[in-house]
Order: sequence, then C-alpha cells, then structure tokens
Amino acid sequence: MKNERVLILFKFISIVFLILFVLLNIACISYYENKFTFILIFILFMLFFIPGIILYKNLINLYLIKDYKQIEEKSSDGKIYRFSKINSTIINDYQIAIKDLKEKNSYILGRYDVLDSIKKQYKKDMKKARKLQENMMPKKMPNNKKINSASLYKPLETIGGDFFDYIYLDDDRILFIISDISGHGIEAAIITAMFKTVFRNFAASFKSPASFIYDINNYIIKIIPINYYLTMTVAEIDLKNKVVKYSNASHTPILIIQNSQIKEHNKGGTIVGLFPQAYYEEETVNIKKDDILIFYTDGVTEASRSKNKYDFYGIDRFKKVLFNNRNNKAENIISNIEKDFYDYLSYMSPDDDFTIAAFKIK
Repeated sequence: MKNERVLILFKFISIVFLILFVLLNIACISYYENKFTFILIFILFMLFFIPGIILYKNLINLYLIKDYKQIEEKSSDGKIYRFSKINSTIINDYQIAIKDLKEKNSYILGRYDVLDSIKKQYKKDMKKARKLQENMMPKKMPNNKKINSASLYKPLETIGGDFFDYIYLDDDRILFIISDISGHGIEAAIITAMFKTVFRNFAASFKSPASFIYDINNYIIKIIPINYYLTMTVAEIDLKNKVVKYSNASHTPILIIQNSQIKEHNKGGTIVGLFPQAYYEEETVNIKKDDILIFYTDGVTEASRSKNKYDFYGIDRFKKVLFNNRNNKAENIISNIEKDFYDYLSYMSPDDDFTIAAFKIK
C-alpha cells in the first residue's frame, strides 16, 4: 500500500515538472527581447531541462507499466515460503503464451493420435504380411527313408528378402532353391512373393540347374526394377543315383560334409536380374549315406555383434559347429547352429535376414 502511494506521488511530480518545462519553453520564446528576463528564464529552463528529461523517461515507463500483482506461495502448514511481485503485463503475456501452448499441445496430441493409429495399423498389416510370407515358405521339409532335412528362416524385419522352396520332380529327385533378394522390408518381400510363383512355373519345364537359372535371369530382368537383383543356388538332389547337380548365381557356397570333411561348392555365374543372356555353369557332386548338404544365406556368416568389420560370425565358426554336429539329425544340426549363432550375438538381433537348410542323406 505504501509503495502504491509513493508511485502515485511520483507520477504527480513528474506531471508538474513536465508542465513547468513546457511553460518555461514558451516564456523563453515570449521574452526574448528583454535580455535580463531571457537570461533568468534561460537559467530556470536549464535547471528544469535536465531533470525534466529524466522525469520524462520515468514518466513514460510509469505509464507503460501497470500495477504489480502480489503472489504468495504457501506450504502445506500455511507458512509463506515465497513472496513474489510480478508485473500484471508479464502475467498477461504468460497467460496468452500458456493459452497458445495449450492449443498447440492439443493440435500435436491430435496429430500424435493419428500417427499412433497409423502405426498400430501398420503393425497389424505387417503381422498379416509376415504370416503370408511364412505361408510361402515350406512348412515341412523332405523327410522320408531316403533323406532327412530341416530349415530355419529369420527375417531381419517383420518381412524379409530371403527365400527358399523345393518341389519333387519325381519320387527320387528334389529341386531345391535358396535366394537372397537385395534389400529388406516390403519391396523385397513383394519380389519374394512374386519369385515363388516364378520358381514353381519354371520348375514345370526343368532341364538342369544352369539352364533353370539362365531362364529365370532373362525373365526377372523384364519384370523387376533395375535396382533390384538376386543371388541364388539351385540344386537337383537325385536320391536314386546319389548325385547333386547345382548352379550358383553369386550366392553363398553349398557346404557338403563328406568323409569327415567340409567342402565348399560354388560353381555357377553372376547375380540374377542384371545381365541379359548371362552364362551359368553347373557341377555334379556324388553323395552317399550320412553326407550332409548345407544351404544358407550370407546373413549367417556375415552377422556381426559390433561395428568392428573384422568381428563377424564367419564361415570358420559356422563350419566348426557343422562339423561338431555331423552325426546329428538335420533338425538338431539346425537348432545347434541357431543356438551358437545367438550365443555369438549375445542374443541381439542380427543385422540381416538369415536362412539355413540342411539335408542329410540316408
């Protein structure tokens, strides 16, 4: 209350000084002819001029600044622990800013709800897409009195670009394919879905692994975008004559465990989908009872648990696990590889799709 009275008095004095300042200016002009009077008024003018300027500035500030509001902040027991005086203009600005902030927050929350709804729908769609892709992969591998087999498929994302499939050419011959489409996600999955149909259609006129890849390459070039390509291995497993014919289009080599040795087989040609009329070779390998054929994608051997380019799962570790499990069934071989693979990664997610298929000859 006392401060408010002082403020009013200060305003009054400022107005008086301003009026005197104006009157002295008028008097100086009016009595210019009388030298004595002029000097006297001029001195008075100078005496009032300087404080007048100061008071004028204060007057401006005083009229621009409104009364202060007192804010008391009390604790739970009623004691004042903070007392503040805040200018009402600042409070008004804060109130406007808070109102604007609330409106913007409401807008952002509304947009967030929309994005959250889209995200949830996307997850649902991806789950459906994964289910469809899983249905494209063989649910059962060949298992009979002549062969024992198993497989493992793990996409990096919900859906991936690895693909494998097989058909029986007749009672004794299996045509198997494993491929890796460049990229991940939806685009790669769409090409994977399309490729299953291509594989089944071309298998109806199968002649040899090399000619099979040759025909697929020329067809794929016409129907997929130029920035996509595939690596693949096509193998004809003849259980009657105990031979495997294969052709490799820049895919990871087939590993054949035979006579307590593991050999890599990678004869073939270039990647599929880039070069028209590309040439592919094939190789025939004799097999016998207890021999094991391993097909896989590079997501297995190139998996890394760190950013160190020299630290990866690697072909040597992969071979060691295979060799130690050579006397097991195909299912156990696959499960032990999976365990060792994730032990290496410390159960982190791998950085690529990976697929393994094992065939053990009976």
